[in-house]
Amino acid sequence: MEDGFERLNHDEVVSIEPDTFNKLNIAKTFKVRDLITAIKEYIGAEETDEANLYTQGLNCEVLQFSTLGWKKGKVRLALEFCPDESESPLDEIFQKLKQVEN
Repeated sequence: MEDGFERLNHDEVVSIEPDTFNKLNIAKTFKVRDLITAIKEYIGAEETDEANLYTQGLNCEVLQFSTLGWKKGKVRLALEFCPDESESPLDEIFQKLKQVEN
């Protein structure tokens, strides 16, 4: 888990504030795969295979700050989650032990 975020499985369920995605045709509570489908419909990519969007990736070119010129590769969609609070009461104890070690 990098910087507190973890990738959600495509069958996991998310519940959002009702007005979060005004332009997407999606319910307040949805599976991750449903959000991917709604994004596909919104951007007009209904014909794109869902597996390509979040597993295999789509062919693309990227211009990054760290490289010179365009790089060919693949891009894929993912939804990540970061909890507001620690997930376990032991997390706080672990953090205190870590501070003592340093």
